Amino acid sequence: MNNLTFHVNYKNNVYTYNSETEAMIFDYGVNNDLDRKYGKKALLEYVELVYELYLKDSNDTPLGALCDYVAKNWKKLRNKSRYEILEEFYL
Repeated sequence: MNNLTFHVNYKNNVYTYNSETEAMIFDYGVNNDLDRKYGKKALLEYVELVYELYLKDSNDTPLGALCDYVAKNWKKLRNKSRYEILEEFYL
């Protein structure tokens, strides 16, 4: 079986992900200005968090809506448990 990797070139840096979903989440983060508002570290943490939430919910979560929700509420959500974030998202 071939292993695919996805490379995102952004601002003279290359970020490598093992899934297309992670690369897509990165794109949502950039489009939501996460790096501009909170820095590159926050953008990378955002990708990790949203991907984990997506997997935790068995990929049933509408990914684009989840990405936008987490980006919009980044400061409030970044230290909450995954369960709490998903619960708030679905309210």
